[in-house]
Amino acid sequence: MANEENPSRRRFRRAAVNFSTKVILPGQELVLTGEALDLSSGGMRVATGDDLPAGQVIVLRFTLPSVEREIVARGRIVLSFFDATAKRYAHGIAFTQIAPEDQALIEKALDAPVA
Repeated sequence: MANEENPSRRRFRRAAVNFSTKVILPGQELVLTGEALDLSSGGMRVATGDDLPAGQVIVLRFTLPSVEREIVARGRIVLSFFDATAKRYAHGIAFTQIAPEDQALIEKALDAPVA
């Protein structure tokens, strides 16, 4: 996961990924299955079949491919658009609450060589 995407414009290093994640809408008892498309220690981009508005507060539950422990993070959707090619909605999510040890796990995964 070591490849970076335009690091001069981003606060956090970001890498392309591909793993399943749960997107939970608190208070609505709604749990969506999504696919993580990219990841940084400050947030991630997730594709779902459902349109979620910018500003929506969510909880993410995911397990990194190289880590056995589940990571739980609160986040806010900062960007949402329909990807016509993939026929899914893509959501840019900024983490608003994540444990420091989980951020460290993400950083370690980003430093790992690409297989």
